[in-house]
Amino acid sequence: MKIQKILPSKTLLLFLMLVFISKIGVSQIDSTAKAKQDTIVTATAKQDTTKPTEKKKKSSGFVAYGAVTFNQLSMNDVDYTSKSTAGWALGLAYRKGNFFYWQVGARYNNAMYEINVPGQTSAVNNTVTLTDIDIPINVGINLLSVTQKILGLRVFVGAVPAFLISVGDSYYTEFTKSNANSFIMYGQGGIGIDVLFLSIDAGYNYGFTDVFKKTDSKPGQVFVNLGLRF
Repeated sequence: MKIQKILPSKTLLLFLMLVFISKIGVSQIDSTAKAKQDTIVTATAKQDTTKPTEKKKKSSGFVAYGAVTFNQLSMNDVDYTSKSTAGWALGLAYRKGNFFYWQVGARYNNAMYEINVPGQTSAVNNTVTLTDIDIPINVGINLLSVTQKILGLRVFVGAVPAFLISVGDSYYTEFTKSNANSFIMYGQGGIGIDVLFLSIDAGYNYGFTDVFKKTDSKPGQVFVNLGLRF
């Protein structure tokens, strides 16, 4: 009788211990699974929040260049004619954009103009040199914007305010700084090619104002720029 009373109590105790251990195991599994799920949700949320903030950076940089120019005055006065003469320029520009871009800079322009009088001798020094500071402001399209870091093909238009610095000595007394306009507005158009760090522009500047006050002398300039991008 004593053995029969002890066995049920031990069996009951063993059963209760198994139930207790199983509950602890289940709770640990549930907590571990929940922690992993929370970690995955948090990582996904962080990933989702970073994606919308990512934006494509626009290309920008500077171009330092030298230019060869060919300058001529539009002179309808019967007393004077003008021929194209070579000059030079130095400039620095800032460019920004991809397919659509804009560019602004400053340029030192040393333009030379040949002015002739019908019947004059060839011994006469008939070249007039004008130096000014230009502010070219352009907008354009890069037709190869996808590969612009390696190769670009651009078309641009713009305006060029020009401020006169000096007028060189000339055979003609009427073509001096005192008779020249101190400000001229140009319209500009051209094309450009970029190859790696090189930039080449070619275009035309047309002046809307006469260079000299008392003479029909609107300036025109063909330019070819060779520059370095950085």
